Amino acid sequence: MDSSPKSMDKLAMLTAAEGRFQRACDQIVLLNIRLEDTQKRYKRAKNENHRVFRYPLRLRLASIEGVRNMYYDYAFNMAERVAELRQELFNETVEIVSVSGPKA
Repeated sequence: MDSSPKSMDKLAMLTAAEGRFQRACDQIVLLNIRLEDTQKRYKRAKNENHRVFRYPLRLRLASIEGVRNMYYDYAFNMAERVAELRQELFNETVEIVSVSGPKA
């Protein structure tokens, strides 16, 4: 790697993209935990036949899943960007493995 201004800019972009990717992954983990907790509450309300609680919980589940899916897309885009920058800077080949999210 040379120390030209262009490569220094790309290195800064790589560092920023890696940070954004890591933060997106952290958010996905938190959203998965929240989704699991909300699913437990929904199942309990369903088993105990508390209809008044089920509808708001279903809406919350849908919202959490939607936000999580957007974070999945964002994290995948950041992973692609990191892979591109690593290829340009260090001539590394990075394989991005796409795994579908957990079944809801």
